[in-house]
Amino acid sequence: MDAQRALLDELMGAARNLTEEEKKGYKEIKWDDKEVCGFYMVRFCPHDLFVNTRSDLGACPRVHDPKLKESFEKSPRHDAYVSKFEAELAQFCEKLVMDLDRRVRRGRERLAQDIEPAPPVPLSAEKSEQLSVLEEKIKNLLEQVEALGEAGKVDEAEALMRKVEMLNSEKAALTQKPQNDKALTLAQEKKMALCEVCGSFLVANDAAERTQSHVTGKQHIGYGMVRDFIREHKAAKEKAREEEKLAREKEAEERRKRREKEYESRRQRSDSSDRDRYRDRDRHSDRDLDRERSRERNGRRSRDGGRDWRYRNGRDEGRDKYRGRSRSRSPSRHGRRRSSRSPNRP
Repeated sequence: MDAQRALLDELMGAARNLTEEEKKGYKEIKWDDKEVCGFYMVRFCPHDLFVNTRSDLGACPRVHDPKLKESFEKSPRHDAYVSKFEAELAQFCEKLVMDLDRRVRRGRERLAQDIEPAPPVPLSAEKSEQLSVLEEKIKNLLEQVEALGEAGKVDEAEALMRKVEMLNSEKAALTQKPQNDKALTLAQEKKMALCEVCGSFLVANDAAERTQSHVTGKQHIGYGMVRDFIREHKAAKEKAREEEKLAREKEAEERRKRREKEYESRRQRSDSSDRDRYRDRDRHSDRDLDRERSRERNGRRSRDGGRDWRYRNGRDEGRDKYRGRSRSRSPSRHGRRRSSRSPNRP
């Protein structure tokens, strides 16, 4: 019937049986509405696991619709809502398991408790008299055994000891206490075992068929799914937390490398600017030194030029004086002078 109704809903729509007036106020349910079960959308609804068992949670108050689930799986917002629905399901399942573990602890304590000794049952007068006679006989026989042992009659002593043992058995039968119903019940429970998965009591060393029937039952399978989902969810959270931590560490490492790179770049620019500044300073120093050397050379030239001029003037003056003396001593003048002094005068 449900399959036929779902098929009709798929073909004709969920509002196929509504009148025109009813259709005006009809609101189509979407997968992200609060009336829709998010547990059913992502994994399973715990209300569906324990139907007709001791752990039955009753019908789910929210909508379970395969069409809405299919729409949710095809939605572009699917991934964003999966984590939200799974977190809510994990919280619900953890509450279930906490309640179950509390029942398991109580059951374990019940199995572990010791059987309380039954209060002593008073003996009847007849049994008390029989007990007194037996104790007297046992006492007399023990005295005889001791005497025979001292006399070295071992065989007779052993025969009497066998009679003593028979009398002790009769005495134990008279003093034995019958078990009450409570003791019998606890003794039977001592033979029970407790399932750690679903909290059910099992008969210890039961037949394999009964054990297999329990393992494949709804309650055992349902709580197994719940516990498995909790473990998977915790593992996924731990993995996501570890990945987030690694991502933060990687981002911090990248920031550190960027800072180091920026620092190195600034240092290189600073070194370059310092080298340029030192180079300019050296260039200016060299230029100043060249100008200073040029001024020194010009000054030396000026001084050397004055000395050369005086030297040349002095040399020229000496040459002129020499030339004047040479002219005063020329042959023509000397000849005329000699000719005037010649003896052949007219």
